[in-house]
Amino acid sequence: MSRTGLLLKELHAAETELAAAYHAVAERHTADHGTSYPCHTLAAQCEAHAEQIRGWGGRYGAALHPPVHSDLLTAARDALRHEGSELLGRRPGSGLLLLRDLRRLYVKAEATYINWIMLGQAARALRDQDLLTALGPLQQQTRTQATWITTRIKEAAPQILVATD
Repeated sequence: MSRTGLLLKELHAAETELAAAYHAVAERHTADHGTSYPCHTLAAQCEAHAEQIRGWGGRYGAALHPPVHSDLLTAARDALRHEGSELLGRRPGSGLLLLRDLRRLYVKAEATYINWIMLGQAARALRDQDLLTALGPLQQQTRTQATWITTRIKEAAPQILVATD
């Protein structure tokens, strides 16, 4: 496998993990519609990114496969997260949990974005114009995800950190 193939493999894993993290945060904070709905949307975006990356893998010797999920286990996990979120609701600790979750999402999104930058540089060096053209919008979407997370933290942090219990 080429080094670019290794980078594609790492980027694929990063997008897949970021999608799973968005889903987890969405399920953990179902009572917070300003977080839950956008997280589901961003998870779907990451899953589409991973699918696109799988299409490029063969060119660079990277055999990339969709993540394997057990539908039964996924449904059970999501149901438990949803129930936990409903029980937590607007309890004081749920705000701190939201900030922690958003901070972790931000770190994952930024790490994914750096991989997109490296892939762009590799595409330039390889003069792979097709790859370079295709990855531009995907890289920008990941940048926008990190910006949304930052904005969400800025909105939530004052209310959560200054509020008295």
